[in-house]
Amino acid sequence: MLFKVLPIIAMLAWAWFTMRSSEKGLLRDLDRKSTPLDSGPLLSALQRFKGAMGVDDIRVAIYEQEAINGLAAPDGRIVLTRGLLDRHRAGQFTASELAAVIAHEIGHVALGHIARRKRAWQAEMAVKAAAGIVLPRALTGMIGTAVQYLFRFAHMGLSRKDEYEADAFAVALMQRSGFDPRASVTLLEKLDRMSEGRSAPIEWLASHPANAKRIAAVERAIEGRAAS
Repeated sequence: MLFKVLPIIAMLAWAWFTMRSSEKGLLRDLDRKSTPLDSGPLLSALQRFKGAMGVDDIRVAIYEQEAINGLAAPDGRIVLTRGLLDRHRAGQFTASELAAVIAHEIGHVALGHIARRKRAWQAEMAVKAAAGIVLPRALTGMIGTAVQYLFRFAHMGLSRKDEYEADAFAVALMQRSGFDPRASVTLLEKLDRMSEGRSAPIEWLASHPANAKRIAAVERAIEGRAAS
């Protein structure tokens, strides 16, 4: 029995080690290529978010990359790209719209999405390991591939759900902090125009919902909070 369990334990240990190594690599890259947030209006927004949430510290850094993006790092740090900040300074995004980006990424951290994605990935590794032990060798590769694709679809579905949840969190946080939550709508509309409406041809293959659906969901969240 022990010999049957050992490969599963080894696979899980390998999965954990791989995930931790990937996280550490990402964080080292962020440390090397990031600088603390230095925009006065955004620092002011950050103080308002801290007050609304009753927390002492929310870390936000600027990542030296020209792409327009924001993300929540594995250590809970909020990261905005230099390209996004430069577009703000050029007048293409308002301070409130960038505050909406920060609020959205805070939502990913506060709602536990990062930890949930880690657990989902660990579950995938566990199923693959168990399949390798229980199934005949001839079927292992085929079943492993099937498991990989099934979990990929599941991960994509979870990711889209996370985006909707983080959008709703951002609406609530923006409102509690004294911002107009419609900044989340105008932000998404601008991003949609910049991408010229491009999205995955099949939504369930995408990690993010279509912008039109996100905008509609944000508008419903705003209306729901106004009515309550």
